Amino acid sequence: MNSPGYAASLPGASAAAAAVPAHAGAQASWILGPRRDLLFIVAAPLLVLVLALALFGWRGAATATSVILLTHVVMTVAHHLPTFIRVYGDVELFRRHKWTFVLAPLLPFGFAMAVLTYINLKGYPVENILYLFIVLALWDPWHFLMQHYGFTRIYDRHSGAPPQLAARMDLLLSACCFIAIMLLCGDWLPSILEDLYVTADLPLLMLMPAGMIATMEHLAVVAAIAAGGAYAFYLLHGLRRGWRISGIKLALYASFFAVMYLAYTPNAWMQSWAPGWSFKVGFAVVGIVHMTQYLAIVWHYNRNLARHEGRARPGLFARLHARGGWWIGAAYVALCLAYGALLSGQHDARWPMSVLLALGFTSTLLHYYFDGFIWKVRHQQNRENLDMPQAASGGEASWWCHGKPRTPSAVLLRQALYFGVPMLVLTVGAIGVWQRPNAGYVGYMLQAHVLNEEGRVDEAARLAEQALATMTRQLPLAERLAELQPSASRDAELAFLVHDHARYERLLLPTLRGQAVSVDARRQYRLEIERAITWLERALARPGTPAHPGRETLSADDVRHVIEVWRREAAAIDS
Repeated sequence: MNSPGYAASLPGASAAAAAVPAHAGAQASWILGPRRDLLFIVAAPLLVLVLALALFGWRGAATATSVILLTHVVMTVAHHLPTFIRVYGDVELFRRHKWTFVLAPLLPFGFAMAVLTYINLKGYPVENILYLFIVLALWDPWHFLMQHYGFTRIYDRHSGAPPQLAARMDLLLSACCFIAIMLLCGDWLPSILEDLYVTADLPLLMLMPAGMIATMEHLAVVAAIAAGGAYAFYLLHGLRRGWRISGIKLALYASFFAVMYLAYTPNAWMQSWAPGWSFKVGFAVVGIVHMTQYLAIVWHYNRNLARHEGRARPGLFARLHARGGWWIGAAYVALCLAYGALLSGQHDARWPMSVLLALGFTSTLLHYYFDGFIWKVRHQQNRENLDMPQAASGGEASWWCHGKPRTPSAVLLRQALYFGVPMLVLTVGAIGVWQRPNAGYVGYMLQAHVLNEEGRVDEAARLAEQALATMTRQLPLAERLAELQPSASRDAELAFLVHDHARYERLLLPTLRGQAVSVDARRQYRLEIERAITWLERALARPGTPAHPGRETLSADDVRHVIEVWRREAAAIDS
């Protein structure tokens, strides 16, 4: 969730600070002003978390989760619109990057619609297109980190510290803390690897050595502690040198990473304050913070842009932003939310839904892509409109003063490599996945049971074979996930898969085929039952719920009952 913040081309991000006296007043360090900065930027993480906790206490976990996730989805798309408003409203920016802005939507939208056309003609579920959104899931954390980093650089603009040193220290601390929390949450990386394997047939998860994620977590924590120590030394050194320490920036660090840690990582505080809290909810809460901050900074930028003669797009853009005020600001937010609600909506018909999915994918991709270069603070006009002192850019060239616009052919080639290659790789794998039966094995099991009860043994055997084939494909994945991401849910999911796979392979399918079940097959089945019981006992010993896809309402009491049933089943085999 990048933005103003990409802010920091390292050498030049805070270059202007060197020309500013270290005693610059605290008022000059605000971006929007004291009250608005606290509301929309610095204290926003705490405020949004408190609202989320209040919603959990008022409406319960299920309703609160639904409301928070829906709000996050709408606001995610809503905060793309300010990017496009800025791109269109900034005359010089649009002129300099005209072909990038004009051509960029063509490839992602055209590619997504081509895939959706194939999906619709084949009769596959429209949701199959979500494999493309893995690109966005991988890009999102970098984008998010860069926005936070950008705010730290803006708040540090009057420090008087050497620009390169200040920027690198802020990047070091921000990146190390961010990476550590993303890994400690336990969900993000395994889920990404699982999606790559399940939806795009990329087996990175299966290639990862056992214990790799745990090792990465430990290294990330050590790096974050070391970065914190280095940053404290940097601050003490700055005080001795007479540099101005930004209390606002330090407050933003504290509020952002404290809330991110509480919301993302499994901890007793959140479970006691909001039973039923999950990483998915925490990710949505912090995402809402990001979007609130982004709406505020773009509004501020565009208001300053509108005050410069000839720089803002004449007409409605310039008039409304120059006038400002709460009513126009509220209309700006409402317009963004309407955009988000439109593109994140649902439609029963396949083709309208396909268009909405393609537009949503394109909107998100372009938001990340454009933000990656339009907000760099080394550029003169960005510094002017973010109220940063005018000074040399640290020796780094800026396209405001240098460089030539790219030709349409060069832009298309760059975007084909930038967007096309990863989308093509994912698509090749996804099409392979679609050729195989993709229903969950539990569904096949239920259908086979019904058919067998109705006496349609041949059809039941066919569905039982599909269930077994699906379980055989899922078993290595479930084993690896339980190994890399130990949790009650993962352990319980593996336990049921081990038990059901053994039952179908050793007992049910031979019976449906009219074959005798051998003594060796029964013995192997008993061993697998014991293995499944071990996994269920591990699930009970872990915090969290054992519920998992296919058994979303499974409780600890249900698990204890299943263990007793399986023990009786194993004992019956021995008797």
